[in-house]
Amino acid sequence: MSKSYDIVVIGAGLSSLMFLSRYILKNKDQSILLIEKSIKKNINQTFCIWQGPDLIDIKKIYNLKPRHVWKKIEVSYENDIICRDISPYSYECFDGKETLKKLLNQCKNKISIKQGLDVRKIKNNKGLIEVITKNITIKTKYLIDSRNKISKEQYESPPSLQQAFVGNEIISKDEEFDPQVIKLMNFSNNKKEVEFTYTLPFSKKSALVETTFFSKKPAMRNIKNAHKKVLGSFKKFKSIKEERGIIPMILDREFINNNNIPIGLSAGMARPSTGYSMMRIAQWVKSIESKKIKQENINEFQFKPNKLLEWFDSIFLTVCYFWPQKVPNLFMKLFSNADIKSIIRFMSDAPTLSDIFLIILSMPKKLMIHGLIKKYVK
Repeated sequence: MSKSYDIVVIGAGLSSLMFLSRYILKNKDQSILLIEKSIKKNINQTFCIWQGPDLIDIKKIYNLKPRHVWKKIEVSYENDIICRDISPYSYECFDGKETLKKLLNQCKNKISIKQGLDVRKIKNNKGLIEVITKNITIKTKYLIDSRNKISKEQYESPPSLQQAFVGNEIISKDEEFDPQVIKLMNFSNNKKEVEFTYTLPFSKKSALVETTFFSKKPAMRNIKNAHKKVLGSFKKFKSIKEERGIIPMILDREFINNNNIPIGLSAGMARPSTGYSMMRIAQWVKSIESKKIKQENINEFQFKPNKLLEWFDSIFLTVCYFWPQKVPNLFMKLFSNADIKSIIRFMSDAPTLSDIFLIILSMPKKLMIHGLIKKYVK
């Protein structure tokens, strides 16, 4: 049994749904099928972005409502605490389950959706792509594949790292949080890995608390133990949700091949230096949403990161890879010296040349030069 479509999209994750919700508005004549392996996805994740001048308005374009918005951020290491007002920008978080549900609802009745299909093989045959599952073979002219196909070798090639995290949304018996200030990074003294706590306070008694490691080979058991100690610093609390994950911090990415368009992690849509993806996906969608996928323009659908930012990220990853114990001071200098607006635009993949220049000036120069030398001198 087989059926043909113009486009098949594999995976009902953030990159697929953000793409589809906009693409279908101007391309109603193409038959599109979205296939998802899981019948009921257990989504315990939070999507976070920066919003403000010169940045894509995620809320307006995708009709999404943030769960919480902050106008102040805090970065700390040992006894030093830096608190910055980020107005007119804001840091906003979106509940993962609600976000994907809303994006999927925007696509329903405009595309076909099949759940419970585990893709076993992709085969090119006489100009058509065959998507082979256990029970059905689907034919398509173009395939958009959001599966993570990053190889073990890519993960282990210096300066590739992995951002691993364990988090709990907790409700405390006492008022322990300031809902006006996000604790972006509270660094620990770790000589082998970059380690910090990330706290999103939703009220005086509730917050999402995550322990994050930038690591060559993250051991989830060690991260869980470190996270348990972090949670132990709070008084009586109840955990209402847990989330965990690993995000690749690598520069390698997949490219369009045989009408197969990679998106998501494999395509490099998560920023290597930060792990942020929502804004990168939105920028890619904006660049192609008025176009129709055709043979003559298919290469225009390739995700292309900013080359200057990619070069900068490669140096940053080199520093994190070889000198993780020095990274907390790097961030402390950055948030202490640089203009906060430049930092936000830089982290949102929308910096001006002036922003990049100011970021470079704020960094510890000897350390960055060492990273530059290490990158090019084997």
